[in-house]
Amino acid sequence: MERKVATVLFADLVGSTGLGEDDPERTRALLDRFFAAMAAEVERHGGTVEKFAGDAVMAAFGAPAALEDHAERALAAALAMRARLPELSPALELRIGVNTGEVVVDERAHSSFVTGDAVNVCARLEQNAQPGEILVGERTVQAARGAFDFGPAAEIEAKGKSEPVPCRRLGAAIAMTRPRGRFRRPFVGRARELDLLVESYERAVREGRPQLALVLGDAGVGKSRLAAELGDLLAQRPERPALRVGRCLSYGSAITYWPVREVLQEQLGLGEGASGDEIAARLGQRAILGLALGLDVGGDLHPLAARDRFHDAWIDLLDEAVAEAPLALLVEDMHWAEEPLLALLERTVREVHGPLLVVATARPDLTWSGGRSVTSVELEPLGGESAAELVADLPSTIRTFLIERAEGNPFFVEELIESLVDTGVLRRDGERWEAIELPDRVATPDSVRGVLAARIDLLPAREKAALQAAAVIGRTFWEGAVRELIADDADFALLQEREFVRHSRDSRIEDEREHTIKHALTVEAAYSGIPRARRAHLHAAFADWVLSRPHRIGAVSALVAHHYAEAVRPEDVDLAWTGRDEELADYRAKAFEWLRRAAERATRRYELADALSLLERALPLARTTEERVGVLRETGRVHALNFAGEPFWLAMQAAIDETDDDRVRGELYAEIAYESALRSGIWKEMPRAETVDDWVARALASTPPNSRPRAMALIARSRWRPQAGPEAAIEASRIAEQLDDAALRSAAWDARGIVAFVAGEYDHGRAWSERRFELLDQISDPDIRADIHSAPISGCIWSGRFGEARRLARAHDAIAAKLTPHHRLHGVAIELEVEELLGRWDVVGALQERLEHAVEENLETPCVRNPRSLLLCAVARELDGAAAAARALEERAQELWMEGYGTTLDTPRVRLALARGDLDEVERLLSLPDTRHGWHRGWFVFANVSARLDAFAALDSAEDVEREAVPHLRRRNYLRPFALRALGRVRRDDAFVARAREEFRSFGLEREAAST
Repeated sequence: MERKVATVLFADLVGSTGLGEDDPERTRALLDRFFAAMAAEVERHGGTVEKFAGDAVMAAFGAPAALEDHAERALAAALAMRARLPELSPALELRIGVNTGEVVVDERAHSSFVTGDAVNVCARLEQNAQPGEILVGERTVQAARGAFDFGPAAEIEAKGKSEPVPCRRLGAAIAMTRPRGRFRRPFVGRARELDLLVESYERAVREGRPQLALVLGDAGVGKSRLAAELGDLLAQRPERPALRVGRCLSYGSAITYWPVREVLQEQLGLGEGASGDEIAARLGQRAILGLALGLDVGGDLHPLAARDRFHDAWIDLLDEAVAEAPLALLVEDMHWAEEPLLALLERTVREVHGPLLVVATARPDLTWSGGRSVTSVELEPLGGESAAELVADLPSTIRTFLIERAEGNPFFVEELIESLVDTGVLRRDGERWEAIELPDRVATPDSVRGVLAARIDLLPAREKAALQAAAVIGRTFWEGAVRELIADDADFALLQEREFVRHSRDSRIEDEREHTIKHALTVEAAYSGIPRARRAHLHAAFADWVLSRPHRIGAVSALVAHHYAEAVRPEDVDLAWTGRDEELADYRAKAFEWLRRAAERATRRYELADALSLLERALPLARTTEERVGVLRETGRVHALNFAGEPFWLAMQAAIDETDDDRVRGELYAEIAYESALRSGIWKEMPRAETVDDWVARALASTPPNSRPRAMALIARSRWRPQAGPEAAIEASRIAEQLDDAALRSAAWDARGIVAFVAGEYDHGRAWSERRFELLDQISDPDIRADIHSAPISGCIWSGRFGEARRLARAHDAIAAKLTPHHRLHGVAIELEVEELLGRWDVVGALQERLEHAVEENLETPCVRNPRSLLLCAVARELDGAAAAARALEERAQELWMEGYGTTLDTPRVRLALARGDLDEVERLLSLPDTRHGWHRGWFVFANVSARLDAFAALDSAEDVEREAVPHLRRRNYLRPFALRALGRVRRDDAFVARAREEFRSFGLEREAAST
């Protein structure tokens, strides 16, 4: 039993009920002729008659054996069946339905060997068709578009379907095969191969004798495009060579010499509908060539004699042609060629006298050598640079997807683009392409899947089973594992020979030969053919096999977790494990254990998206409340590390709601409060102060004294309400010392520093932040290590150690760059914030491009630094005289605005208004309320105070300046020159202004000195 994408055909006689009035023998004879004729047409087009029922025929194309063009074959068969019917009885008509979709194929089944929803829909299409009409499902239309004419889109109501079924009426066939490349890509990466073909042509002209060029490559790798480019080049040659093209067909009747037919039609100027008399007149003495054009000109000749005369006439025709001008003969898809055609081409190259180039394209499994004077051109997938050039005009996300998915196969690229256009992900606006966000899963187009599935079905049974088992394992697999899964041996050398796999020199599993499947889409095609129940058993068996072997697989936990989880997918357990409850329970437990283990490892490596995916898969497998709460809790922690505020809250609140353990509930309240206070800049709207206060209170009421959760709750309180005093931070610090928990001590010391800063005790705060470096060697978490490097920056600014502040910002950035997009935003934002404080707006402007990239990368997780940093860049542009650029940055900041952050966001707006001389806006901004909670009140204090001093001075508000400035005059520090300047301006005291200028210069704040 296998799963396949196939096309199903239902044909039903209309008017057959009247036959019952005839003699039953006559009726039976007519139906026998009908079934025989219909079966002949189905089989002629490569289909399989599934069954006859009453006066109806059901046939499948692409099942049991896969066909790459099953939709085209089915439609051609439908037209042929309809055309054949009048031969049997003019009173009868057919109504036909054709539909493409996923089916299950079981040749051992007693009734239908093809089942699935695609079959049911096909039957409904047939039932809704009018007499003489062929209704086609939309998926078939997509697969055969360009080869057939279809009517306008329509819908039918189908029993058992909640939505109408889209369909179209089939018109006429308009091409023998579906045209490819609706969205033609540039010709890239084949210069060397094109040169080889040109050299073969020039050799044919120079030597005056035929040359044969074999162009070999996998389906879609670019054989036809290479030949077409050669044709374009030859058309520009001064000797004006003729180019004739013929294609070998994969199905149909009288197709042996089909390429000859197409060449003759072009050479003689014959249209497809030319009459026998016209053809005979054009052929003249070479009438025997009419055999290729469907004429019965053999007479009483023996078939072998007719063949010889046909070959002689063909050679004679080409001799005549090349005597006038060089000729290039392109024969495509030679892998479909039959022996007589191969013999004719070999004789052509051997016996024609004159400049003739024969170019034959074929897939690598062609066994024909071609005889003498052969140039072989083997096409491999495009390399990285050429693959990128192929899609250079598309949006970046689409480029990345296509390069990864198509892996250098131009046909796959074109078909994937067409699929993205059909699904609305990609659209063309004039010369530009626009794209929406890619969905989580993009289905492989039927055209691509059909090509790959057909190749796979040509393998011997054991090797096909081996490739499918390898696809279960993944792109990389081991021979021993495959043998275990199929309980048989296989010829892996054959899989290499047929270009399915590559051997790896090294193996990560001891004493096991390792291979890689060449193309990711081959993995998909092979895997999709396996029934779901068998997939589950194979996944479980492979996970067991891995754990039984010594290995060097670094991420073995993720590998094993994936396969155990796939073995017990909730939607498939009824198919895979019915009646095997103990096995199911065992594998579910293993899947749950390994998913959590893999998630923990992924979290430690900051592969947070992977960790969340693993935990999401683990949650439905939890058997107890304790296990569910544990997974939800871990999920919340990962979201916190990713700075995803809302998902963090939802996960933690879900865990709180589910647990019935007061101790666990207290720990959860401590965690949700701690992370909310630690990362308080990640909500579109700042949380209400009372919300976190409540969590802290609940945590403190439910956690034991001197416990880690209690310390976390105390740290949350001191960071959330730093103005409330140091008591909570001091107690948290004492608990952390007792527990000898380095990460907890670091957080507690950080809280003490924040409390001191908010209280204006800047030296005290700096000391606590710098003390955290004592713990650096004991802490491996890069999130904490990055924070340790950034924490002392404000203290460095306060004391005038600007070089150290810059060094710490760069060190923080280097660590953050390796973590999440949110961390990377912090990395560049903190560098901007240092330069903001130093008045280096030119440096801020130079960082704009990097900042904008970081902001766009971080859009999934809100951050107050998104709009704030953009506003800083707007200030830099405004000061540089680029008002329009400043407005654009300000508008982008407004699009990302976050409510409830007070002066954290208002300060850059004050700076911007001052740069514009808009004092009304300055006054409005200063009147806005500030927030009284959050760690950022300490971090941004110097930026806020210095801006307010400048703003009040610009407004000549002496009372406000006196209140704000005087506390900063006691000793030399970063804020004192700002205070002196503001006081000098409102008091009209030049001595204060001069002192301010001197202190700015002593700090190296030259821009501030120049503007004072």
